[in-house]
Amino acid sequence: MNSIDQNALYPIREVSRLTGVKPITLRAWERRYDLIEPVRTESGHRLYTQEHIDFLNQALKLMDEGIPVSRVKAVLSESSTPDIAHSDLSDPVEQLAILDKALQAVEQLNLGKIQRVLDRLLADYSLSPLLELLVELDNRFKANKTNPLATKIWHGALQERLHVRLHHFQVRSHQPSKRIFIQSASKSHDWITKLVAVFCFEQGYQPISLDEIVPFEKLEEVIKPLNIYGVILIDKNATSTMEWQVWFQHFASMRTWVMGSDEIEEQQPPSVNCELRGWPNWFSRLA
Repeated sequence: MNSIDQNALYPIREVSRLTGVKPITLRAWERRYDLIEPVRTESGHRLYTQEHIDFLNQALKLMDEGIPVSRVKAVLSESSTPDIAHSDLSDPVEQLAILDKALQAVEQLNLGKIQRVLDRLLADYSLSPLLELLVELDNRFKANKTNPLATKIWHGALQERLHVRLHHFQVRSHQPSKRIFIQSASKSHDWITKLVAVFCFEQGYQPISLDEIVPFEKLEEVIKPLNIYGVILIDKNATSTMEWQVWFQHFASMRTWVMGSDEIEEQQPPSVNCELRGWPNWFSRLA
């Protein structure tokens, strides 16, 4: 295999071929976000180094993970600083440090720091540890009696980031053929529903959810016309057990996953098509 020539200069069409980014998009990112500054020939043509290409590949990875292009340069430029440096994700000490930074950012209502912490969380963590950290952070908000307005700002910023990632999945030219309807208990956070929707896309399913809770007796009107493959019922705090029983009476033949509390796996599934998943093991592969 030929080694990469670090001193080579590549024209924009070659960079487009190597990265999959269209030339018009590369020019727009340069003009609007100052993402990269190519070398210019005397005639004004753009030339790119291998360092530019590596930077673009890192940027694309962050965008795939839900970070908007307007934030990518800041995240990459700050990733070498102690405040948001990449860490050992399995190290409890590092996880506690990230939680402390997030809590401090929220309590100080430091919007810039909130954005940086969220960008780093979504870039560094897979869904299962991310879910644990976000729930633990919510528990800290309650324990510290953090200003409710500040926590709403945090949750709003988090939902915006997850919405960006969902939008990235949704605008793809080929949507997954199998659809999963997501229903949450009344006391579940909206960001948890969005995180489960991201999980569905990553598993090759198209998630469908509504902004409001739909009574189970009315769900049939929605599910049949949409040709739903399965349903995910979210009830982390075990507040809607009776409602789930109504569901199983009406839709026992449909593939169903219940994402519940720690104790739910000790219960007997109501049908062979149902899988009970206890916290925090929600995001194992959907069969």
